[in-house]
Amino acid sequence: MIVKLTKKIQECKIGIIGFRSTIIEKVLDKYNLDYIKISDESLVDVDYFDSTKFDFVLGSGVHSIIGCDIIDKVKFGIFMIHETPLPEGRGSAPLQWTVKNKKDNLTCTLFKINSGIDNGMIVYQHNIPVNIHDTLVNLEEKRSEGIFQCYDILISELLAGYITLRKQSGKGSYSKKRTPADSNLDATQKLADLWDDIRICDNEKFPAHFYVDGKKIILRYEVEHDNS
Repeated sequence: MIVKLTKKIQECKIGIIGFRSTIIEKVLDKYNLDYIKISDESLVDVDYFDSTKFDFVLGSGVHSIIGCDIIDKVKFGIFMIHETPLPEGRGSAPLQWTVKNKKDNLTCTLFKINSGIDNGMIVYQHNIPVNIHDTLVNLEEKRSEGIFQCYDILISELLAGYITLRKQSGKGSYSKKRTPADSNLDATQKLADLWDDIRICDNEKFPAHFYVDGKKIILRYEVEHDNS
């Protein structure tokens, strides 16, 4: 499905949202496009969207649900990133589940949101290889790369006057939310066998841990790269 713009992207009003929107800013700055930063509080303010009359809203890192009353106020739609090959892996903790599910790639999907959970029409999917030494920090860096590439594709299309959208196809699945308890390691297993469970833990917020005689033992990790 191809949607043609009714005016040039340079004339469109663009809003950006989410705590990763700084990556989107870099793309828009690359093409000298103006944008307005939208606060989290405004995501539930219908009057705000009535007054701003956005043509596009671009986001990443938004955890709140955006209602249809807001979505319908944006002329060409609200676009978001989800870090799985949608429709597979809708829901929570996409980086961690990419590793837990032993995927070869981290897939960043740019899609136009609707009232469902991560089930809108897709603009672009960008694959980045995942290797055995990638940690959560590395995956965050690869996520940033994927976000940039996805929005770069979108802006390139918009500059040409259109958007390409396609329906999600294949079997959908949902990933559950992770909790601090998921950082609890099975101390009966070999350490090497626990590597996937360790490397998806956040060293500061939710470090890997195990218990010895009722005492919590915290395990923080680092991959040393031999540059010799």
